[in-house]
Amino acid sequence: MELFEALRKRRAVRDFTEQAIPDDILMKLAYAARRAPTGGNTPYRRILVVNDRKRIRLIKQVSPGILGQPTALIVIFTDLEVTRELGKLGNVCATIDAGAAAENVALAATDLHLGACFTKSYSETGVKEILNIPDGYRTEVMLQLGYPRKDQPRSMRPREGADATYHNRFGGS
Repeated sequence: MELFEALRKRRAVRDFTEQAIPDDILMKLAYAARRAPTGGNTPYRRILVVNDRKRIRLIKQVSPGILGQPTALIVIFTDLEVTRELGKLGNVCATIDAGAAAENVALAATDLHLGACFTKSYSETGVKEILNIPDGYRTEVMLQLGYPRKDQPRSMRPREGADATYHNRFGGS
């Protein structure tokens, strides 16, 4: 799939089949996350792939943002000690970079005929406990993943953005 086709087709998917995602596909998604840029080329981002259904059920209990039954999750988190090396901008860069990594995963998932949905609505303490993430790390975003059900409703309207895109100056055309 070409990039612009993936951009056009990508959407939030929250309803999945029970079909498991093969490990090699999950590793491709983790690779996509790792290929995203980081501020100052600083290696503070960590990627955790979760496909243990018991852990996913436990995470769902502390994550109101997970509405469906994903068969895998990718959790993107930050090593806070490493972000300190960037000074004041470290936390901001880490959050922006996590978003870039998450979008890479979502686009790769689209290319691989998977559904993905960003999730930030969760108990960080609960997620860290379930996944054994130590102190000194911050969970930035989680992606729900799975094969989408065929009967999913389409988006309400396309997001073309012409009304929010300006040229050379705010409000300019």
